[in-house]
Amino acid sequence: MELIIGRDAATGKLKVMNGNDAKLLGAPSSVPQDVSRQHCRLSVNGGNITIKNIKAENVTWVNGLEVNSKNVTPVDKIQLGPSRSYTLELDEVLKAFEPNECDIRPLRYVWENYNNGLLAISKRQQRNNLISSSYIGFSVLGGLLTFVLPEEVQNSVKIIIAVLAAAIFILGFIKRATDKSIDEREALKKQFQKDYVCPKCGRFMGFQDYDVLSQNIQCSNPNCKAKYIK
Repeated sequence: MELIIGRDAATGKLKVMNGNDAKLLGAPSSVPQDVSRQHCRLSVNGGNITIKNIKAENVTWVNGLEVNSKNVTPVDKIQLGPSRSYTLELDEVLKAFEPNECDIRPLRYVWENYNNGLLAISKRQQRNNLISSSYIGFSVLGGLLTFVLPEEVQNSVKIIIAVLAAAIFILGFIKRATDKSIDEREALKKQFQKDYVCPKCGRFMGFQDYDVLSQNIQCSNPNCKAKYIK
């Protein structure tokens, strides 16, 4: 990426150009007259950043030393113009031309974790409901057996079935009474709403399947519109 940095004649702001894309940074009249309209070139290649004067008469300072061309980092103090009255904020310049995109692939795990959590809660509730209602089946079974078993063993069988039915009823009651599915579901929902967000702007993506979400090209937030990496 090649950025041309200088003073905007109309506003006195810092003008940064990346090809035909121009951005104005800072407050009006914040850049002094001794900064040229095309003062220096910023070459960005991965982590390597080089600043170079466009014209020989332009003056650039790095950490108090006048330079014509020098490798720089965001922690270096860069000043433009002979008076050193303007300090170039390198981080701000680079951020202005960051690609507006975000990686949504980690959200697949967030969705799967939420979906699997809801499924586990539902299965547990089904088991508890089955246990709670199964004592009815034992009661019916006891009634049916009285028609097929010899009379001398009917009372014993009825007692055994009654005890089993009572034990199952008590077990089902305890499981339903101690079930925390509602609280767990709410906690899972809150965590999901916190994690299932646009990595760029933090907007909640809604309760939609990740596969549906990934069909979108960019964030739906009009103030973000970051392109999805998926």
